[in-house]
Amino acid sequence: MKAIILAGGHATRLWPVTKNRAKPLLPLGERPIIDYIVDDIVDEVDEIIISTNEKFAEDFRGYIEEKGLEESVRVVVEEQDSEDEKPGTIGAIINLIEQEDIGDDLVVIGGDNYQSFDGAEFIEFCKEKQAPANVVYDVENLDFATQFGIVDVNGEKIVDFEEKPEEPPSTLASIAWYFFPSDQLKLFNEYEEHFEETDIPKEQYLDEPGRLIEWAHDRTDMYAFSFDGEWFDVGTPQGYLDATASLTDGSVVNGVVNSSEIGDDVVIMEGAEVDNSKLKNTIVFSNAKIEDSTVKNSIIDKHSKVEDVDLNDALIGEHTSL
Repeated sequence: MKAIILAGGHATRLWPVTKNRAKPLLPLGERPIIDYIVDDIVDEVDEIIISTNEKFAEDFRGYIEEKGLEESVRVVVEEQDSEDEKPGTIGAIINLIEQEDIGDDLVVIGGDNYQSFDGAEFIEFCKEKQAPANVVYDVENLDFATQFGIVDVNGEKIVDFEEKPEEPPSTLASIAWYFFPSDQLKLFNEYEEHFEETDIPKEQYLDEPGRLIEWAHDRTDMYAFSFDGEWFDVGTPQGYLDATASLTDGSVVNGVVNSSEIGDDVVIMEGAEVDNSKLKNTIVFSNAKIEDSTVKNSIIDKHSKVEDVDLNDALIGEHTSL
């Protein structure tokens, strides 16, 4: 069995913090986001492939080297026809399967998820079913469910899937953990061939991997792996803050704090300095400086300086002065 971790996006919803930084390498607690995924599955699969773009390839190679995982994890750069023409998530998977001649059972994981279940449990579930499978999470609210790909099930079997439905059939949200046994990898090419004969734009049907589940669930048996606990989409500022808060007991202060009020869910990284300020639900990257300010629900990138301001729901990029 092989695993692909999808890490090729440019994370524009978190710009400028992710403009020059791969989202899966953002710190979450004391570790990069991708670390939680890799540690969960590295002993369960024969090989992990990190699929990324050329811009961030060296950063991921550095992560692999630092972790000493060269024998079990490697980086593959996504193929694209031009700088402006991205392959889309499904397109990247199709290209990688062909490029690497993958003929093994395959786990596909989004590199920007944080969840509380053990990935090894999902892999055991997949080995038992030997059929395509998708991890689902109960968001417990029909209005909230309209933001996700929603799965309907009969027992563990997927019987319906709808991307961002106006009237959700359930509250089970599809999250980016998928399994395809080797004899079902053909679904990717069959899916692409099917939509090539339609008027639907390529960038639409080759983008979100959940669309393949939506198309294929009534063509072959597919199963849903559900779990209790927590799940966060770290692709949004609020998701990143919420995921960080779930891993911190109160706040984590590794920088220097003087005459300041540090509230709940604050992370101040090593080398950062906070003077005469109030912070709540905020991430302060290394070598940032905050003075005489009130900062809430915000992300302050490294080497930034914030002075004499009130910030709420702010994303402050690297080397910014306010």
